[in-house]
Amino acid sequence: MTEIELKFQIPDARRNALLKALDPKKSESISLQARYYDTADRLLAQHGIALRQRLEGTRWVQTLKAGKTHIERFEHNHDLGELPQPPALNLSIYDAAPEARQLLDTVLTQTESPLQLQFETDITRTSRVIQLDEVEIEASLDVGCIRSGEREYPVHEIEFELKSGSVQALLAFCFEWVKKYQLWLDVRSKAEMGNLLALDLQVSPPRLAEEFRLNKKASADQNLRLLIAQQLQHLLPNIAAISAGVNEAEHIVQAQNALNQLYLTVHLLKDWSASISEKWANQLLAFRQQFDQLQHLEHMQNTLGTFLQNPNTASNLAKDILYAKEKLANLVKSTQNVHHYLELLMFSLDEDASHPAQDLKQAAQQTLQHQYKLLQEQLNQTSQTDFDSLDQLAQKINALKFIFPVLTTIYDVKNLQKYSKALNDAQLAAQEYQVLSSAALYIQQTELKASDWFVLGWLTAKQEVHAQALLDATEQFLVSRKFIK
Repeated sequence: MTEIELKFQIPDARRNALLKALDPKKSESISLQARYYDTADRLLAQHGIALRQRLEGTRWVQTLKAGKTHIERFEHNHDLGELPQPPALNLSIYDAAPEARQLLDTVLTQTESPLQLQFETDITRTSRVIQLDEVEIEASLDVGCIRSGEREYPVHEIEFELKSGSVQALLAFCFEWVKKYQLWLDVRSKAEMGNLLALDLQVSPPRLAEEFRLNKKASADQNLRLLIAQQLQHLLPNIAAISAGVNEAEHIVQAQNALNQLYLTVHLLKDWSASISEKWANQLLAFRQQFDQLQHLEHMQNTLGTFLQNPNTASNLAKDILYAKEKLANLVKSTQNVHHYLELLMFSLDEDASHPAQDLKQAAQQTLQHQYKLLQEQLNQTSQTDFDSLDQLAQKINALKFIFPVLTTIYDVKNLQKYSKALNDAQLAAQEYQVLSSAALYIQQTELKASDWFVLGWLTAKQEVHAQALLDATEQFLVSRKFIK
């Protein structure tokens, strides 16, 4: 069977109000004590699989789960009955469940290491099934802990599981609870947190982007939804780590990359679907810019720190970095942004049957041609001394650098690598220019001392060099790309 659910963390100040909303008189409370199994080298966890035995009230249930997306996962449950003591792990039950058996065999045939107990959970669940029209949603408040040896991790979270009805209805339901109780979306499962606890780690490695290839048999609208779904798979685990305050620097980098790709996708491919909201691009851009600001400040501190002899400038820079980090930590779990994650999830999982399907190749060709036209027009308007126009050119190069490899997967072009290299050269020049431009603007906005003027002069000179490199590389790319008419 398939389990469809979303999990949220609850701010301390809203926990009592949420419990009252579940209405204990209409809710059921049950004790859940689970034991999770894996090989010594965590092969199941590496493949996104969780295997547990759980005492649910008085009955033992053995469950196998495997993630498909952050909202949907495969789940197989087998009732072991009422037993006087914890049962031994029984894999023979999957002989009658082909999909579950295949999942296990794919992993366990790679090792001779036996499955063994890794961690346990002790949870009190207060749950209530809420019926809205033809939709049934189970809201479950879980309170307790995860244990591994002497280590413990506290649990206080709420899950919303779709029992019947559409995924869209589940997301709309979550939308209202997020607004009322300031919940923040957490795609980290108990199994993931238990594995981290067993390894004495705080956070999973940053989630990286995966290559996306257009499905030539699907419409433009369908491909757009698939692309956004994949980008959310990249974004949400990194956002969860930042929201929980356990992130490493690379989680911020990867979240920034995912937001940039989502913004460019929604902005550049908005004509591929009539269901794209006009506000999404602006929201994603504003959110991403907070990541950009932190990145620029930290880059300045790392590269210009030895040049900043004015103690006030260096001190203000350090304070600005601290403020940017605090602001970002609040923004990632703000109600507005959590709502936006849910809106994007709704779009990625929905289908648009109300509009004619747009041909993929035609849509891709039109998009590329339009981007080439915009780039050429901007190049014609840009000069080495006009920093605003250079910034606009850099933005268009960055946009094309993202969308070019996605759209060109539908073409069979032998010399595509040549065009990609020319575009890559232009994008690198744009990136260097934008970093210098941001640093120069920051210095200009400070209370300048003599030492600051030296740094500003050095940055301006470097800007001019990279501005010319940007112009030359952009022109070279536009001359080289001849494969599409």
